[in-house]
Amino acid sequence: MSEQHKELIRRFYGEVENQLKLDVADELFHPDFKDVYNTVAPFPVIGIKGIKDLAVALHEAMNSEIVIEDLIAEGDRVIARITSRPRGPEGGPGDESHAVHGVEIFRVAEGKLIERWVFIDLLPMFRQKGVLPPQFA
Repeated sequence: MSEQHKELIRRFYGEVENQLKLDVADELFHPDFKDVYNTVAPFPVIGIKGIKDLAVALHEAMNSEIVIEDLIAEGDRVIARITSRPRGPEGGPGDESHAVHGVEIFRVAEGKLIERWVFIDLLPMFRQKGVLPPQFA
């Protein structure tokens, strides 16, 4: 079962997040899906429509590609350590110094993604933009 759960995550990042194949979300996500906790979502992410809306919003705001660094599954949980890398001109790799790292924890129910906890490390970006007080930079 662990490999099947991991495949849901691979397809989510590869097809929904990176390629904006939003119809794939209908296959991967449970109708009762919700982000239990999300440090970057600009709005509550609830249901399949919520995940589609977030994918579009993040793509428009960041134009990045999600890369899975680690994928661990046990029971009904899958943990993904990810990097969001900006896309450069013509879709190629962008400036690696603007990459953002995070961890997402998913829960699977009835063969679909039903819950997610998102922890994105924004501190390096804040340092780079100079928005932190000097004692934290």
